[in-house]
Amino acid sequence: MKGCSRLNTDRNLVCDQSGASVVEFALSLTAFLMLMFGLINIARVLWIVGSLHFAAESAARCASANTTTCNSTTTIQSYALAKYYGESLGGTNPFTYSTTGCGHTVTASYTYSLVIPLAGTYSLPLAATACFP
Repeated sequence: MKGCSRLNTDRNLVCDQSGASVVEFALSLTAFLMLMFGLINIARVLWIVGSLHFAAESAARCASANTTTCNSTTTIQSYALAKYYGESLGGTNPFTYSTTGCGHTVTASYTYSLVIPLAGTYSLPLAATACFP
């Protein structure tokens, strides 16, 4: 700082910068950790959505092409659940099957609970649909 010297004892508290780097580190670390945990949450959501899409597409394809394995609604839903590789769904099966629309349609609906520290918990509805003629 301008006007600060070691000989000037009256301005010791104003000129002292020994703790400035600790404060700057604490502020930048907070922002960095918020960014990192935000990216981790986004990656988890994208992983679940991708897995829901993959499982729905596989089950719709199985219902259309492999009628020996996927011969009823319950077996198609079980097949889709077996193809799901995402985060645990809590013992529920989010997949449904119907033959309306374009052919064999498998849909998935799951509500993801997003927890943000100091901000609260939010529910994100995730969905996937696949149709195979």
